[in-house]
Amino acid sequence: MPFDFRAEKYKGKEREKYLEAEKRIEQIHSKYPDVKQAYNYLNSLKREYSMLKVGIFNHSEKEKNNIDELKKEIDTLEKHYQELLNKYNIDQDYKEPEWDCDKCHDTGRIYKNGQYLVCSCAKNDLRKKKQKNGNLPLHLQKASFSRANFNYYETDKLTDSGKNYLENAQKIYSMASSFVQKLNLDQHSRGLIIEGPIGSGKSYLLGCMANALIDKGIHFRYIVYSDLLQKIRSSYNQANPESDEKQILSTVQNIPVLLIDDLGTEKATEFAASTLYQIIDKRYREEKPIILTTNYSIQNLKDRFPIMGERIFQRLLEMNKYVTLEGNVRIKKIEEQQEA
Repeated sequence: MPFDFRAEKYKGKEREKYLEAEKRIEQIHSKYPDVKQAYNYLNSLKREYSMLKVGIFNHSEKEKNNIDELKKEIDTLEKHYQELLNKYNIDQDYKEPEWDCDKCHDTGRIYKNGQYLVCSCAKNDLRKKKQKNGNLPLHLQKASFSRANFNYYETDKLTDSGKNYLENAQKIYSMASSFVQKLNLDQHSRGLIIEGPIGSGKSYLLGCMANALIDKGIHFRYIVYSDLLQKIRSSYNQANPESDEKQILSTVQNIPVLLIDDLGTEKATEFAASTLYQIIDKRYREEKPIILTTNYSIQNLKDRFPIMGERIFQRLLEMNKYVTLEGNVRIKKIEEQQEA
């Protein structure tokens, strides 16, 4: 997918920085009139010097001496100007815009080898925008498969399949990465159900997949199911609650990839089961993938949703590959931080 660079956005950003600099200069010059006077006079002398320097070889000896004297006056005034800045503790570069990106000066482009290239800051801005649109929480925005640290998983504990926890985690992360790389929205793709105890790294893995989806140009929506239910309940206080509820549900039903974190932490009510069924059933019929994490086994989740639980989780199992991530990464991280 081509990078969607909006040059007009960065032109506007560049202009804003110049306007901010002009405002800062006006404030400093208003507060310190002697700085303003020295600055204006210095610029006036520099302009005069530049004009006189043109065609210097055609000047008379007297004119050349006048130019040399002017240069000395400029040097003296430059020194006085710098002393004033130091006296009032004014930054030497106070007249310069405070760029967010020193590489491109907030233009979003870098000129290199005869062509304009998109600056990394523009790519990062677009990435943050997509993370925000996908509702990805701040603590997962730096998650990536390349940064995953498997050293937190135990090698002396075994899963039911006989793999140790580290080998199991590596296999699941590899499977998740492969899922994103092979994902083709024009074809039916099974999603993933990632079960595991609290602290096993399920949410981080979900963050890795979300950021990999961004790299691939695929839209997603991250939700914590309990938060979604609360958002729907809150809509009942609005002028048209039915319309708001439909819009909220439509977003999670129709987004190309839906990420559900911590399914099962919400209170198990008829409303929670009915809403979940609407989401799962619509995506099941339209073959849209779901990736979800949970602390519960499928059987325990069924028990938590006695109403429609069987129908919900039959569909989920048909739609998704089921894996279990073992270990307690969070505890090991906390212990490591305390030791440090």
